[in-house]
Amino acid sequence: MEETSGPENLENTGQPAENPLEGGSPAQLTGAQEPVEEKALPAGTEEVKPEEAAPSAAGDKKWYVIQTFTGQEDKVKQAIAQTVEAEGLTDRVFQVLVPTEETVEIKGGKRVKKVRKMFPGYIFLEMILDEKSWYLIRQTSGVARFIGTKVTPTPVSDKEMQRVLKQLGKEEKLEITFEKGEVVRVISGPFRGYTGTVDEINAEKGKLKVLINIFGRDTPVEVNFEHAQKIV
Repeated sequence: MEETSGPENLENTGQPAENPLEGGSPAQLTGAQEPVEEKALPAGTEEVKPEEAAPSAAGDKKWYVIQTFTGQEDKVKQAIAQTVEAEGLTDRVFQVLVPTEETVEIKGGKRVKKVRKMFPGYIFLEMILDEKSWYLIRQTSGVARFIGTKVTPTPVSDKEMQRVLKQLGKEEKLEITFEKGEVVRVISGPFRGYTGTVDEINAEKGKLKVLINIFGRDTPVEVNFEHAQKIV
């Protein structure tokens, strides 16, 4: 899928995060074609005339995706909110969403909660797309481009957007930091102090199957994520 106007190369952006629902980026949620190479103008932006690219009339309220610098999502979200207020777009832009999820990482045998962006470098907007809203949002500081074709932004399908919104309401996920074959030390439970090799990882239950050498034999032992510690 092609993307509407904006810088061709974004510093510190990196690759878009995989869709945690089925894999893929927000660009793929629109169901359009994969991006094609675009040439940037010397100033770092690609000029797209409103009369050629912007929609001419207001339509239904839909969800769209814009791209920004990774790590600047919250800052750009605030800038968009200011644009909406200052330019009188409250009847066209209804929600500005940076999807996040709470995860738990095991560090030193302790559960550390953290919040991460589900789609780094992307912001979702629920809006009515017309020439005014398209132009003003695109001109907001930090907004690189709308996801879509060169003719017009492509809305996210209702089905895919519902899955994104549903994902936001799910319980926290346990981030897997273990790998099969690595050596860990058991730091709690009846096998505390033993070391062994990770044989299986059960992400749903948050458990490892560790092969521990007992009496000269490798014995499989089930250990909770938080009860195992990597040996660096």
